[in-house]
Amino acid sequence: MYNRTLTEYGPSNQWQNLVFDGDERKFELWETKIHGYLKLKGLKEITNPEGETDEEQNEMAFAEIIQFLDERSLALVMRDAKDNGKEALSFLRANYAGSGKPRIITLYNQLTTLKKSHSENITDYFIRAENAATALDAADEKVSDSLLIAMVLKGLPEEYTPFVSVITQEETLVDF
Repeated sequence: MYNRTLTEYGPSNQWQNLVFDGDERKFELWETKIHGYLKLKGLKEITNPEGETDEEQNEMAFAEIIQFLDERSLALVMRDAKDNGKEALSFLRANYAGSGKPRIITLYNQLTTLKKSHSENITDYFIRAENAATALDAADEKVSDSLLIAMVLKGLPEEYTPFVSVITQEETLVDF
């Protein structure tokens, strides 16, 4: 009876969706989920960067947050933000969604090497491109629609040649 695993209990499966795997492309989604989780736990106040924080709540928020971090992310916060949920979230945001030069270069690299795989549908491919452009925009690096379209079209396989021709020959400016 005491040897049951978490997955046998059913409802605990919802907490598995809160695990952050260190993929910076998924950070914003994870951050939104963890904010909701902390609100349910009565700890949402600590996520307000300007707000005052109760020390005990801040420690509890830290304890909750670290349960859902991969090893790399945990290593980022375990020393620099120990027992400080607000600081841990801030530190994770700076690392995974910040505007520093290494992150910007990584995002540009993702965008310029964009290729649609054969198993990927076109919608997911466009979403991937849009996510990279949005992340650059959030880091104060504006990518024009024309440049984004050019990069997306360049990554399409040969079967999309007619589509590429129509878009590139269009006289009116097409937005992404």
